[in-house]
Amino acid sequence: MTQPTFKLNEQHYRYLFENASDAMWIQDMDGNFVDANKACERLTGFSRRELLNKKAKEFLADQSLELAREVRYNLLHGREMPQPYEQHLIKKDGTYGIMKMSTSLVIIDGKPRGFQNVARDMTEEQRWQKILSIIIDGSPIASFVIDEQHKVTHWNTAIESLTGIKSQGIVGTDGQWRVFYAKKRPTMADFIVNGASPDEIKEYYHGKYKKSRLIEGAYEAEDFFPDLIGKGKWLRFTASPIKADGEVMGAIETLQDITEEKQLQENMHFYIQLITRAQEDERMRLSRELHDDVSPYLLLLTQHLDTLMPNGRSRQAQTLRTELEILRNKAVEALEHLRRCAQDLRPRILDDLGLVAALEWMADDMEKSYRIKASVELTGTERNLPAEAQLLLFRIAQEALSNTRKHSEASKALVRLEFEDDSITMLVKDNGKGFEVPKRIEDLAGIGKLGVMGMSERARLLSGTLKVMSAPGKGTQVIASLPL
Repeated sequence: MTQPTFKLNEQHYRYLFENASDAMWIQDMDGNFVDANKACERLTGFSRRELLNKKAKEFLADQSLELAREVRYNLLHGREMPQPYEQHLIKKDGTYGIMKMSTSLVIIDGKPRGFQNVARDMTEEQRWQKILSIIIDGSPIASFVIDEQHKVTHWNTAIESLTGIKSQGIVGTDGQWRVFYAKKRPTMADFIVNGASPDEIKEYYHGKYKKSRLIEGAYEAEDFFPDLIGKGKWLRFTASPIKADGEVMGAIETLQDITEEKQLQENMHFYIQLITRAQEDERMRLSRELHDDVSPYLLLLTQHLDTLMPNGRSRQAQTLRTELEILRNKAVEALEHLRRCAQDLRPRILDDLGLVAALEWMADDMEKSYRIKASVELTGTERNLPAEAQLLLFRIAQEALSNTRKHSEASKALVRLEFEDDSITMLVKDNGKGFEVPKRIEDLAGIGKLGVMGMSERARLLSGTLKVMSAPGKGTQVIASLPL
């Protein structure tokens, strides 16, 4: 069935004209108002009847009148001109208004008879833009703002100082990428305007970004930019959406120079490495001395006590034998404690057979000595790890299992090594009573869990990460990941 054709008659056009949200008016070749809609009444403050007795030039100051004449001339001579353009008008109450305006010729019988104008009041928007500019320009934080078209609208003094790029050379362009990169690519603010998904952001920033905890839809990141101000700089940057009525109208990005902070962190990281290595060297020395120098004496002592055992059946001989057996048992017990202490300081099995064997030895000891059933699992293709990586992973597992033994009341524990192409992840898991994990791992020190902080610092020594997952009654998981 054929649908009826929808046609607009003159009455319909009149209705659309009268009720348009933008101000519309028509003026003749002499500038007299011929017609105006309701929005034009709101824009100017005059009624339609009042407007029909006025000329357009009565609403324009000298500079605005000059612009109106230029527009008229261009239209009459068929010249190209940017539209919409910005125009200022004087309202009925004497205040100035700012309009985004488009003008076209009214052609009747092939001849120009007047001009049709469509305008939108931008006064309030411009006022807020000015306030925003004052706030941004007065901020000591380096900032820039882009609009929906990814054009820079604000570039404050602080970012001029940080980047060496002046606002005159970048406002109105989409060249914000020049601050960060040698070739054009999206900035974080561009991703915000595009409504990019986390996967899209990850493609460019990898593991260097995170969602803001304070602002919905905002992201934070840290990165080094080698092309920034000669030697390059470390920047911490945050991009946040600018919204109006729930719609993203642009984005603001703030930048903070953290180069000195990173240098201090690297220095601290270096000194921690030196201290840790010195600590491990000292542990190795003590372990060897206990194993090689002290243990043999205790072993000789137990053997000598064996030779001193009397064979007689007299009461005196029996009493002496009992006393010597007690001494021998104490010596054997001391020898076992000494060997355990030496192993804890630096297990030789780690140096001789590697990480997996050392973890299996530790799991066996958990079951034999503490009745906690522990096991070791491997996934992926096992690889030879650098000695430092093996040592740090062993220490993390050692501390995690020590916490399991002392605090968790667990009956089972698991150590899993996951080998991947460019990383290794170690999971230490128990079925104990668990605990409430603070939001930041640094806060664990405040509740007395310094061992977890030590594990975290060890992971960071090799640019790795440590994550603790736990909850009351849910057991605890410690996950250490190291890049290879």
